[in-house]
Amino acid sequence: MSSKQDTTFAHISDAHIGHRQYNVKKRRDDMQLSFLSAAAEAVDRGVDFAVFSGDLFHNKDVDALALSDAERCLNEFQIEENNEDEDDIPVVAIQGNHDDNLYKEDLSWLEYLHQQGKLIFLEADFGDTETFEPHDPDDRGTSAGFVDFDDVRVFGVQYLGRRLENRLDDVVEGIQTANERYGDPTYTVLLGHFGIEGQVPKMSGLEYSKLEPLREMVDYFGVGHLHTQYSIADWVYSPGSLEVHSIQEDSNDLGYYTVTTTDDGLEPEHHLAKRRPFYTVELSVDGYESPEELEQDFDEQVEAEVPNLRDTQDREQFRGRGERRNPVVYLRLTGLLEFSRSRLDMDVLKGSIEKRMDPIHIEPNDAMETRDAISVLEDIDDGKDAVTDEYGQIDRDKLERRVFEQLVDEHPKFGDCPEEVASVLQSVKRRHLAEEPIDAVSDMIQGERRELFPVEGGDSV
Repeated sequence: MSSKQDTTFAHISDAHIGHRQYNVKKRRDDMQLSFLSAAAEAVDRGVDFAVFSGDLFHNKDVDALALSDAERCLNEFQIEENNEDEDDIPVVAIQGNHDDNLYKEDLSWLEYLHQQGKLIFLEADFGDTETFEPHDPDDRGTSAGFVDFDDVRVFGVQYLGRRLENRLDDVVEGIQTANERYGDPTYTVLLGHFGIEGQVPKMSGLEYSKLEPLREMVDYFGVGHLHTQYSIADWVYSPGSLEVHSIQEDSNDLGYYTVTTTDDGLEPEHHLAKRRPFYTVELSVDGYESPEELEQDFDEQVEAEVPNLRDTQDREQFRGRGERRNPVVYLRLTGLLEFSRSRLDMDVLKGSIEKRMDPIHIEPNDAMETRDAISVLEDIDDGKDAVTDEYGQIDRDKLERRVFEQLVDEHPKFGDCPEEVASVLQSVKRRHLAEEPIDAVSDMIQGERRELFPVEGGDSV
């Protein structure tokens, strides 16, 4: 660590090393490149240590290449051997929901990296021993509970899902006990991997009010999991993921924080991550009576949007080694299709994008209505008025909800709470489309099932 008076650390999260998004190799490479870039920038900014708030890996069954990629990224924090004036920059990490092993092994990959000295793996022990044990560099073991860096003490709590709320009192008590035994630090950092309610639309999370007991003893609560940058009340901070993992995240300010200790407290600064550009091409199919007319207008629209794409590619955060990076293009079709869906050739539309925008991948999203779909309205008990908005247009959410409710009504076992079950089904669909982790969706289903049907339980899905 450097000899300067103030301490600076980097807060990074959700690298998802090994994520081969859309089954495209370049997207897998992007996950490593974004982490390498963030690590190199953090070192250039003079950080004394780095913290990582979960999801270093994407897949629970980590393969050799993903492990190698992660080690290369962590090596960015190690100083060259011929530089005797500087020490390596320690990296502290906790387990995210993606980091949990697919099968319970004697040693997890984060524990392995801890033993190899690539990082300091922190986790809370909710057994009979102290919740947070100090890191011992001479006897590393497989993990620690906290680690000190000059005037900063860092605690870590692993991903617990819904169990976190019931463990918050233990975390508070554990921090108090550690401080009483090892002395009070000037600044306290706590790492966690969970969502906070209200930060991402239509995504559930822990109520912020539940965290209030921690505020008296934590100066910086560094969280991961939701892939979006936000801060709450000048003490809870989420840097966002380093790359886009679903199209909804493209509008987020993804990146990392550097945080400096001062006489007046902590000063966080957010930095945008270097990542691949995403670009959305949206076409309303309303009014087109033939595929040929639609295809011609679409080609002209794509050509007209190329300058906007180039402007996006030229933004510093989207450039690689000073050059433009080929985009991922999201093709979204909306409106009412007047002719048969089978006559619409998606390959023709993709061809226009490939010719003019040169993407590494095109991800289609079909949000069109068809005459056949409209016929579903005839089966809605309450009629079309029940699923239209104030402008007389079909509200897809209302239509979807009514369809789910009628499906539930057909099953007598759900007769006592059809609306609640329909709400769960709608939530499952949205979470799937948002590419939420399967285990997170499973946890939600189990929790809702236990609440709605307490006699049956809810541990099997």
